[in-house]
Amino acid sequence: MKRSLVLLISFLTGLLLVSHGQQYPSRQATLEGVPIMAGATDPEIEKFDYYHYIFVDRAIVIQHDPTLAADRHELLLFLDGTQLSGDPHIGKGPVAFFRTAEDLGYHLIYLSYPNDVPPSAACNDDADRNAFERFRMAIIAGGHFHNSLKDFTVTRADSIENRLRKLLLYLKRTRRRENWEEFLNADGSIKWPSITLVGQSQGGGEAALMAIRHEVGRVICFGAPKDYNHVHAEPAAWYRQESATPKNRFFALNHDQDYQAFCPPPQQMENLIALGLNKFGAPVDPTQEKPPYRHTRIFTTDFPGRKLGSPEAHRVFLSRSDIFKPVWTYVLSEPVEKGR
Repeated sequence: MKRSLVLLISFLTGLLLVSHGQQYPSRQATLEGVPIMAGATDPEIEKFDYYHYIFVDRAIVIQHDPTLAADRHELLLFLDGTQLSGDPHIGKGPVAFFRTAEDLGYHLIYLSYPNDVPPSAACNDDADRNAFERFRMAIIAGGHFHNSLKDFTVTRADSIENRLRKLLLYLKRTRRRENWEEFLNADGSIKWPSITLVGQSQGGGEAALMAIRHEVGRVICFGAPKDYNHVHAEPAAWYRQESATPKNRFFALNHDQDYQAFCPPPQQMENLIALGLNKFGAPVDPTQEKPPYRHTRIFTTDFPGRKLGSPEAHRVFLSRSDIFKPVWTYVLSEPVEKGR
């Protein structure tokens, strides 16, 4: 009954927007994030039916205010980390980082997705070198994952790819002036090259693997990727796969005291080397240098220079706009070559 009511309200709201001159929320509301229930975009989404949030500066994408940045015609898709409780009210992501992206002219989506099982719990101690990839692809595209530690199924409807596509189709119908359709191909499929994938923790791993599979505009990993096989004492096999996205479009930001997912900094660096990001320069601490940071793709820090618990360190790079806004701006706007 509750789900039916939510779907009915969302449907009627969409009709109202279209039939009354597209009276969208104020600029401030879209800057701060508009919630859209996942199930309102696709009735087949039944599990993890939580809120997505969309962010856009309408003064940039509709009014084309000359005092602001130009519309980038790029969509930033943000995937958050593991949410063990599955709490739909956990929040709408790192809003200060989102505001930086909006100021640069991005459209932005904070996507809810099946993220209640940490990959490390299922795959760290699996002798199968492809366990991490199988785990993540079940969530990205839909499928069944099974080993001696975990067993779960994600339907195609609940997958990240379907949720993104159905949300964009919904926005195309109900918020036409904001131009969400530019992130879809003519056949309604996702236009991957127009998308910047950003993720924190588990979401950072999803973003990186999606960028391996699809050519995207860029990919930014906060506190990630952490897929490290403890049985073989080596990074997950998928890091070394041929990448659809050129590696110069990858950026990674990790803290020196981040031990989450049982992946300490030395193993984290092995992962980034396996991805090939060391080819673009040595790691840089953005609190000690200024942009353009020697054009590196790897960032590390020990900020604020005192002992932190691992969970706090894990999210430091998204916690302080007064400290990290310059590096956010860099990873969101640093020119990337189109070649490999």
